[in-house]
Amino acid sequence: MQEGELVRCRVAACREMLGDGNTWSFYLINDSDAALDSAVLLTVGYEWGDLGSSKTCNVRVHGLAPGANVRIWRDDDSGAEVRMDLSLLVHMRGREVRLQFEFPKLYLQRTLPMVEGLGKPGWQEAAAG
Repeated sequence: MQEGELVRCRVAACREMLGDGNTWSFYLINDSDAALDSAVLLTVGYEWGDLGSSKTCNVRVHGLAPGANVRIWRDDDSGAEVRMDLSLLVHMRGREVRLQFEFPKLYLQRTLPMVEGLGKPGWQEAAAG
């Protein structure tokens, strides 16, 4: 890994009806200059006021090329009514970073912009480490 080279990723939440009873798809997008060796979605957290909970996920992807994307999570509308965060552990060129992506109450978002590199409307959050 080059000195100062960052692991840069986005996660986009997109409203998608895929017939599985869920409403939201979460896509990991690699904005780094190199492929991600691996990425693990560790947890999805939910927060409503002072109350919080989380799900352990352990969803793994390997070899995500620069500019590529992959769906890493599906969630129903109940998650959209609270603040959510996704915690990922990413490996790239011998380096390991933990990235956190925080989402607002998605059900309040009416007009979602197109997500660059994904070609779908959604809410996106970026993180680097």
